[in-house]
Amino acid sequence: MTELPKRSKSQKIGVSAADLLSSVFVEFCNVIPVPQERDFGIDFICEIMRGEHPTGKLFNIQCKGKEEAKVEGDSITIPIKVTTLNYWLLQPNPTFLIVVDGKNGLFYWSFPQDFLGSLNKSWQEQNTVSIPVPVQNCFEQDINDLPTQLVSIVNSHASATPRNGDYLGTLTLGDAIDRATDYGLYVLRTPFHRPFQYMGMSIADAASTVGGQPNQVGNIIVESDQAHMLLEAEGNFVNYVDIELKKTAPWSQSRPFDSAAILGVLSINPAELELAHKQTHFHTYYDHKRRLKIGVSRQYEGAPLSVGFSSKYYRA
Repeated sequence: MTELPKRSKSQKIGVSAADLLSSVFVEFCNVIPVPQERDFGIDFICEIMRGEHPTGKLFNIQCKGKEEAKVEGDSITIPIKVTTLNYWLLQPNPTFLIVVDGKNGLFYWSFPQDFLGSLNKSWQEQNTVSIPVPVQNCFEQDINDLPTQLVSIVNSHASATPRNGDYLGTLTLGDAIDRATDYGLYVLRTPFHRPFQYMGMSIADAASTVGGQPNQVGNIIVESDQAHMLLEAEGNFVNYVDIELKKTAPWSQSRPFDSAAILGVLSINPAELELAHKQTHFHTYYDHKRRLKIGVSRQYEGAPLSVGFSSKYYRA
């Protein structure tokens, strides 16, 4: 019999995973597959839809199919070539890595740019980098909308464009993250990642997203060894968010600080904000895109540095 090509098991899993992921995202996006001969590490380009209308907000997806995802600790680790990572960083739109667990019908996602920003730049000398995909960033086939945090990242990054072909090295966010190491701080992960996303969210949705429970007055408090986060309720919605960075305590009221570096810890690009007021103990920013007032401060002598988000006092 004439010899014929064979489809490997990994190819079959990969195709099945891509089809499954596309069938989920097509409910919320215009999903454009990238032809294999033009695939340099991106499987889909997606445009978020609002009902029947396009929004112009684009993001990329690299899909990794697994017969059954192997969870180690609180994440799934996927090795990615450095050449592929550099290609993702050149993109004008954010690129997400999504692991498809075919056996259990689960999807895990990660935004590798934030992880790379927390590394020493020597990763460029490696052949591959192990990218962690948090198991907390999980959704199923029957979702009613795109993951809130994923959309928040798209809203924040889709308008950013690379300069001189060097996305990570020229963005103020990358600089801020580098400067944060002077404080012994590194990029915070979920649920402390981009805390402005919780503003205006219903208490029930916020509790589900951050993995916390509302107290008697409806506020939600989440803690780790690095941060203390308060989501303050007004009625059934979050109207104020405050994060204390524990490792900055104790801090003196008379000691200057680099607020851009502190924002970088929360994966917030200072270049997207207006620095409105600057005092020794309090820096005020305005986020005109989201109509928020952001205060970076130490609230009392010996307190840690904290970042507060409010819509009530925007431009006040």
